[in-house]
Amino acid sequence: MHASEIMARPVPTVGPHTPVADAVDMLTERALPALPVVSDDGQLIGLFSEANALFSEVTLAGDDTITVESVMTTRFESASPDADVADVARLMLDNELSCVPIVEGGMVFGLVSRTEVLRWPDRIAAWSADTVPVR
Repeated sequence: MHASEIMARPVPTVGPHTPVADAVDMLTERALPALPVVSDDGQLIGLFSEANALFSEVTLAGDDTITVESVMTTRFESASPDADVADVARLMLDNELSCVPIVEGGMVFGLVSRTEVLRWPDRIAAWSADTVPVR
């Protein structure tokens, strides 16, 4: 099974100059673990995650001028639409990620979160228990 078959789409995105308060509203209203941050030409440049939201709320409370760009994650993992779901799950586990943007040519096509992977346990059953690290 490929990532394109389980990914959430369409995925709302934000620009780097989006106020943090607006991005937090989008995260909570849509119950997403992260929002892709895209440039003016639609290229993925970062992620605004729940952790970024918590950081900004705790440390920057009351400052309406703070934008996503100042707190977003610029080091992230992504996968292609044809990536195997088990490989995406392994990427999430190995890097302690809540989600992986699905990208092709730098453009965001969808988002695979832990929730999407968990909805398809029969599809990743071949992925044996001894390959999952125990924490």
